[in-house]
Amino acid sequence: MKLRLIFFTFLFVYRRSTVIGQTVDSKENEGAPTAAPVVPCTPEGQLSLVDRLETMEKAFRAIVSALSNQSNDLFAPIKEILVQDPSVRSFLSSTSILLNATAIPVSGTDEYVTIESSKQATKETIQQGEHMVDNLKGVVKCSLAHLVDINSIDDLNSSLNGTSLTAFFTSNESLEITWPTPSDECLKFSTGVWIRVYQSGDEHKWPAETLLSVPQKCMKKSSETSYSIVLSPPSLSATEKEDPCDFYLARNLIQCRSYVVEVIPNYQSLRGKTLRIETVIPPKISADGSMKSLLTAVASGDLLKLNWEDNSGCKPQITSLNLKIFQDGFVDSLRQNVSTIKIPRSCLRQHANDDNLFTMVLPANQQTCPIDWKPLDKCRKYRLEMSSQYTDTWNGPSTSLEILAKGHEVANNSLDSNDIWRCPRKHFYCEFYNSCWTSDQSFVCDGQEQCRNGRDEQYCDPVCKVGFKCGRQCIPNELVCNGKFDCLDGSDEDYTCIYDNMCLQFTNSSGNFSSLIIPKPANAISKDRMSDIVRKTAILISVEPNHQIWLTFEKCVTFENKHFVKIYDGSYSTSPLLLSRSGSLNSFSVRSSSNELYVEFPSYYDATYGITAVYLSINATISEPFIPGCGGYIKGEGVISTPTYSFNPDIADCFWFLETKNSEDTIVLSNSDFLSYQRMKSISATARTSENDHYGRRQHPSPVSTVPPPTESPSLIIYDGWSTEGLVLYDGEAKDQRRAVTYSVSNKMMVHLTSPEIREQPPFSWTVSRISTPQCNHTFDGSNGIIKSPNYPLVYSHLTDCRWNIDVKPGLKIRLLFAFFETQDQADFLYVYDGPTVYSKLLFEKSGSVTTPFEITSTSNQVLLRFITDANTALPGFLVIYLTVSVCLDQ
Repeated sequence: MKLRLIFFTFLFVYRRSTVIGQTVDSKENEGAPTAAPVVPCTPEGQLSLVDRLETMEKAFRAIVSALSNQSNDLFAPIKEILVQDPSVRSFLSSTSILLNATAIPVSGTDEYVTIESSKQATKETIQQGEHMVDNLKGVVKCSLAHLVDINSIDDLNSSLNGTSLTAFFTSNESLEITWPTPSDECLKFSTGVWIRVYQSGDEHKWPAETLLSVPQKCMKKSSETSYSIVLSPPSLSATEKEDPCDFYLARNLIQCRSYVVEVIPNYQSLRGKTLRIETVIPPKISADGSMKSLLTAVASGDLLKLNWEDNSGCKPQITSLNLKIFQDGFVDSLRQNVSTIKIPRSCLRQHANDDNLFTMVLPANQQTCPIDWKPLDKCRKYRLEMSSQYTDTWNGPSTSLEILAKGHEVANNSLDSNDIWRCPRKHFYCEFYNSCWTSDQSFVCDGQEQCRNGRDEQYCDPVCKVGFKCGRQCIPNELVCNGKFDCLDGSDEDYTCIYDNMCLQFTNSSGNFSSLIIPKPANAISKDRMSDIVRKTAILISVEPNHQIWLTFEKCVTFENKHFVKIYDGSYSTSPLLLSRSGSLNSFSVRSSSNELYVEFPSYYDATYGITAVYLSINATISEPFIPGCGGYIKGEGVISTPTYSFNPDIADCFWFLETKNSEDTIVLSNSDFLSYQRMKSISATARTSENDHYGRRQHPSPVSTVPPPTESPSLIIYDGWSTEGLVLYDGEAKDQRRAVTYSVSNKMMVHLTSPEIREQPPFSWTVSRISTPQCNHTFDGSNGIIKSPNYPLVYSHLTDCRWNIDVKPGLKIRLLFAFFETQDQADFLYVYDGPTVYSKLLFEKSGSVTTPFEITSTSNQVLLRFITDANTALPGFLVIYLTVSVCLDQ
């Protein structure tokens, strides 16, 4: 009802002012409204059009304010009034003019307003009044368009919203503001805008007089649907004549502070909807462009220590530090639990030597700095995201870091632990009796202290509804697996505890690790407690993104079915379990599906037990899940075996990555089955030629198997290096390349196995060894010379990689004359390259016995000979004479 009276009051004043008004010329709408001529009314006084418009504006503002403050539910009846009430409808849509009126007192004043009678009104006055009614009616509708649905307004309700307003600070410290245009119908009633800029939170400190009035002619059209204006910094030359369309900020805006920018459409002194946005004045960027804070973090036990440097330039405005903690490194709040902590400025410590450096240690003192803090899990990976907050609306750029929370450091040679190990399980040692007793012995918790430090009378709770029961004791649950033996028999601490003695993170592309050697107890150890003197260790391997990890255990010896080595495909023990092994195992490998592996393994005081492992990161090109036995990584020496294809039909491609520990060494990959066949064949032939012993008696040699290995072997391709783009050293599909031994050129080799057509065949194996003979290198630059295998004419050495480089004058060729050649067939090879390196064109490749003499001629003035042998049969080798040949003579 109150709103209705407001409308009627406005209507009353409006009707009595229309016929005496003067139409506002449309050409003058670009600026502020101009005062109308004074028309005589009552003897008591007169009101100008401007005064009446101001009076109407006050009433109209009251209406707008009342409507704007209503909730959605309360606004419905107000809108119903606008639609149903005849007087209001006529107010918004009628064009009729009330001609007959008398002087009526203005409510609340001693003044009167009257309308000229129809007899006194001239035709021109009536036309001017009708024009003004239409004009004022349009002004009213446009100013109300954001509150009521008026069909004549072109969707103003959706186009005039705060999100359409933009304001940003330019490099020359000007403020550029862009806002949407009203509908075409309302544009003709617009006289410009009012602009207001003030610091956030200071709305009531800025009086209305500070509004900046911008006429329509000074507004720059940015596009078909928006206007813009640039407010420059305060002018330095006040006496200089300025352009009337140059507008300046009242004062310099302070960097790092938040400001509110308001744009208010001006409809001939009536206000439209206020467009509002908050913007932050950015800091002046330093020369290196650095804006991010430099963050380091260390999580140890129940503490988290943060160190960072605020380089934003807005340090004095910092109000708090916002910290987000993501488990296992995932920055996905839908998948993982996220802890969000807001640390007030008062809790931050600044360094004495550099006020840009800050430190925070959690948990903080709850009395001086109450912060809700939950300690991080031990040996778990976390991602920390931190941003400094400067105002209520602006946070600085976020910076992040991944950390591994450290575990407990447990002293295994303490007095208590020494006493525990001398007794069997569920027993404890009591000094008073100088013997071992069961943990449920009657004198435990009987009210009398019998053992050292009164430990037999601690944690006595016969009911033990909440706690850990160990004999007659009941310790609190929080003391279980805390790294200290609280139960007399030590049963509260064992290998199954979730805490870890030590955890480390490796981030290099390759590396190695092994079990710790924990201190051995000084006292005697009970036989059934030897396996209890063990601590769990955790390793997190994190390599660069888009890579996978090959992890190989070169040694793995644990107490079988008691202590397990577990490998998780991810960053924590909640990740998928790839493999779990125990006992005494041969070397084995696992491969991750992502760039992280989490490994748990036991550490013992006895060096006989434990693990030794190496790892390698490779490009993530293998999408199939890991299958044990299908591929691996060997650094140094080892064995490659084909998987059992018949047991797993999913096995398709297997990759092995080989590497020597010394970068100068050469990899030797030997087909163990083929070499055994060759060796047995040689022994059989030797036995048949030696039928008599040294006494002249005839011998009957034992039968020797000469059955060749299966012909249906897996498809095998061997590359030099760790890429399929590398040099192909061996192709099992090419019959001319089949051999028993393959040698690398560099210190790396990759073996690619694909499954055979016949999957029931027995497994094959290859032995990985190395050659380390860097001294076996020779250079010749004379016009002729002799090259022979080491020890010729005696047998050459095993595991040799010798090279001879011949470099003669340009314009000459090199001719090699072979006088003798005999090496182990398919195992010991001589290579001749038409150039200075092993990557030059291959001229000659040979093993076995070759009829001599024969010759080879190069096409250039450089030749490289490479002779390489394995660890098996050795023969005399070769003898070569080289000489130079003129290119002209050779042609």
